[in-house]
Amino acid sequence: MSIFRVLVSIVFMTLFFSSQSSYAAAPNPGAVCDSNFAQGSLTSSDYTNLVNSNDYVNIAGNSSGAIPLQIKMTISEKNGPPTSGSFAVATVGNDSAFQLFRNFPSVDSVTSVDLDFRNSITEQPIFLTNVAMSAFDIDFALNNSNAFDDYVLFSGVTASGDTINGSYQSLQAAGSNIRPFPDTRPNTPGLGLYTINTNTATECPGTNLDVDCQGSVQFSEPVSSVKIRYSNANYRTSYRNPTNQQIFFRVDNYCYVPQYIFSGIVFNDAGGIIDAEADATKDNLTTGVYANRPNYFNGVFNPPQESGISGSTVRLANCANGTTYPTQSVLKPEAPTGAYQISIPKTTLGSNTNLCLVESRTGNTYPIRTTSDSRNTGFSATTYNYPNNNFGRVIAANRALVLKKSQYINDCPATLDYASINDAPTPLTGFSTAMIEGIAPGRCIAYKITATNRANTKIDNFIMKDVLQKKGTGGALVTSVLANPALATADYITGGGANSSPAIGENGTVRTKNLVLEPRSKRNFYFNTKYGTSQ
Repeated sequence: MSIFRVLVSIVFMTLFFSSQSSYAAAPNPGAVCDSNFAQGSLTSSDYTNLVNSNDYVNIAGNSSGAIPLQIKMTISEKNGPPTSGSFAVATVGNDSAFQLFRNFPSVDSVTSVDLDFRNSITEQPIFLTNVAMSAFDIDFALNNSNAFDDYVLFSGVTASGDTINGSYQSLQAAGSNIRPFPDTRPNTPGLGLYTINTNTATECPGTNLDVDCQGSVQFSEPVSSVKIRYSNANYRTSYRNPTNQQIFFRVDNYCYVPQYIFSGIVFNDAGGIIDAEADATKDNLTTGVYANRPNYFNGVFNPPQESGISGSTVRLANCANGTTYPTQSVLKPEAPTGAYQISIPKTTLGSNTNLCLVESRTGNTYPIRTTSDSRNTGFSATTYNYPNNNFGRVIAANRALVLKKSQYINDCPATLDYASINDAPTPLTGFSTAMIEGIAPGRCIAYKITATNRANTKIDNFIMKDVLQKKGTGGALVTSVLANPALATADYITGGGANSSPAIGENGTVRTKNLVLEPRSKRNFYFNTKYGTSQ
């Protein structure tokens, strides 16, 4: 007796699990991705967001950012809109799907749902591989009271612009009654999904995502959009108009080779100074065109004051050896002048993570850089978008450094207080840019060289050099030598050596140390020379 009861329990459990399996969706056999591909599918929030929007929606099922996907959903009607209907999200267990409810006005009415795929970074079409989809609740008209046999056709658009139909993925072993079936209407080629079972006991009632009424497809080529066409398979004019109809469909899978996208703009870093106002000799930081210019020559793109400039090329390179990678331009047509956007598949990079963007330019326009020609991207294998890699340039007249040389005639005192000497109209009374005429041999000429950094960035590695005149060189009639006071050791290289400035009484090149000129600053350099000494 106990053995019989055990057998009865086993039979009951077997029937129970068998019954339960028919009331669940089956995995789409086409929902697979090859190696090196990222894999995604719509999340429950994606379904909700798409139903509630008429524009592109950022998709959360993006494989942790590896698939920069946006989808726009559009619904259209043919042969009359439904007398009533809705489009919503249905969730059964852990499965969500779009629920398309229609009361069609006639047996030849059609509802189409279009899903357009776009790259969220480039805003260009994105082609997804192995797009797999399923439809549910595909019913057969059981009697004359409902003259509508549900028929679902999935089609997609390839990179060549061709339209292809989704390839049927068999679920017969799982208990599906859905088969591919040709539409009998004109101009609707391809095999859609249709039920072969007319048994009322297995018709799909209510809200369900059951395998017996599930049909699945997969696209054999990458597609940038999908159309789900819901219509009547075999409309019969003797039947009355259809009653309430519904289907469910969902996106089971899509694959994509992750792309790293680098973008930015090459811009005129003039801070709003127009070319006609630019002046390479203007060193006034308190008044005039270069006063109160926080965005001038600051290495930062500051629109709308600043705009892009054309003519540059930006390439992606290995920082270590400069090797250029083959990339694709993905710049959108409405991008501003000077903008660039390049894409490279993950598979191209191999193991290298030391990536630089290098900007170059031919011709003589905008020859002065305000940023480095190479930018390290700070690459990380799990970061796919690298925006705002900008490169600044200015015209020659907007260069940062202005050098001004003034001179003062003196009697070669043992000490000379440069700071007490004011600027003057002539070199006889103070530091002046005026020409010296008729100076007597043996007198001294003190020089003040003012270095003005007009930029809002510092100037590194500044070295000022001035060659003392030497008879017979460059048309000089006499030789000048360095005179007292001694050079400031904080500024100049002294003490002998290949790069040292000359000693007192010697001719040569006065040379400063490697210095830094701070942003928006002036710095004066002084030295005294004795004029007219022949060597």
